Amino acid sequence: MDFSSLLPIAESIAGGAIGAGTLKGPLKSLDDWWYYNFGSKTELARQKAELLNAQRLEAYKSDIYEEVKNIPPENVKEPKLDIIGPALEASKYYIDAPELRKMFAKLVASSVDSRKETTTRSAFVEFVKQMSPLDAKLLSILTASSSLPICKINRTLKNGGNVLLKSEILPIYSLADTNERLVVPSTIINLSRMGLVQVSYSKSLMNSDYTEIFSKTPEYLNSIQELEQKTKAYQATKNTEVPTQFSNLLTQLKQIAESTITIEKGTLSVTALGKDFTSICL
Repeated sequence: MDFSSLLPIAESIAGGAIGAGTLKGPLKSLDDWWYYNFGSKTELARQKAELLNAQRLEAYKSDIYEEVKNIPPENVKEPKLDIIGPALEASKYYIDAPELRKMFAKLVASSVDSRKETTTRSAFVEFVKQMSPLDAKLLSILTASSSLPICKINRTLKNGGNVLLKSEILPIYSLADTNERLVVPSTIINLSRMGLVQVSYSKSLMNSDYTEIFSKTPEYLNSIQELEQKTKAYQATKNTEVPTQFSNLLTQLKQIAESTITIEKGTLSVTALGKDFTSICL
């Protein structure tokens, strides 16, 4: 903030040049005081940000160089402008996310590699822009195995009906971080929306023991714990008189207490488009 910008206003109030001369010193002192208490800190923060940004840009250039130097000389060609232009423009907003930065570096490098000319698409730039680091991480995991078992956790009622409790649950071995697991369903939805992965509950993976795999997940264990709590609550109240207005709640509690937790089998796989994308960007 430059307090000297207030000088014209001060002149009109205090009376022309006399007022200006009188106030110039105090305003300079106010400038100095402001910079000492606030400006110096914001200036330091700006310098740190610029230095960090420069370091990230160097890391990004290094990532691109590492990818390009692996291209055989005979396969190096003029870059495709519809790839390299949008990729470089978009990537400047993602250089602080290492996973996405490396994906952009690979995409830029693919634009000068004749071997990848028929695989690289301009749409891949938009795909990377719409991804989070977790999206990239999950896609990397999928690429290594092509398909993963996935499941829904249902509450199966005594009459045979199902209530969905949790969906798009992955095995622990694929993703162990609890916080990441909370957003896995939305991550899968996002990747599926882009056409990179496909979820199917009409088939399951052969030689995969779904009960063994998913009964150890926090999502399944939490569902079992909740059922046990509701069952105890029903046992404690089923023989007591309850007001009429609460009879429906007791009926619902009874339905839950008499239900079971079941696993609905499914598969998560990479699509043909997803395989093209991962071959370029991962």
